Amino acid sequence: MASDIVLVLGTEHRELGALVEQCGRPSRGFHHPQEDLRRRLAAHVAATTAAVHPAIGAWRPPELEQALHEVRAELEAPTRLGLARAATAVVEAERETVLPRLAELPISERRRVGKVFRIKRDGALRGAGSPSRRQRSQTELYELARRAGVEQRSRMTLAQLEAAVSAWERQQATRRR
Repeated sequence: MASDIVLVLGTEHRELGALVEQCGRPSRGFHHPQEDLRRRLAAHVAATTAAVHPAIGAWRPPELEQALHEVRAELEAPTRLGLARAATAVVEAERETVLPRLAELPISERRRVGKVFRIKRDGALRGAGSPSRRQRSQTELYELARRAGVEQRSRMTLAQLEAAVSAWERQQATRRR
């Protein structure tokens, strides 16, 4: 796996671009492209702030500062189009300003920054997962559906059990408030 930060950020930018495109299309089933983009963008910003920005020095161009400000505002109160615009702005600002500065670093430093970036990003992604989105087995979902009193649960598919349990969990969360 490549650890050069220039290559890692290039891949990261392509993946963020793909998620932005998915946000423009209607989703089917349990895939939530806006939530995926929000999680990935939050992890990306956390990792670049922790690993990449210190490597290029204290100087950050105004375009990047503005893009990061937009992203942080959208992460607090996301809208589908706003989040996609903010992600695009960050990617463009990084391509124009950060990548050329990183390309000037020695290869050993770029590899070190790439490893640190991936560790920080992956840690942020793991920490951002919500318990309702984790993969549960059909047996576990069946047991939760039984406790919830879902009828005809034995005839349900994994996706149907997941939907029924999610609806019950949302109802329980609403009652607790």
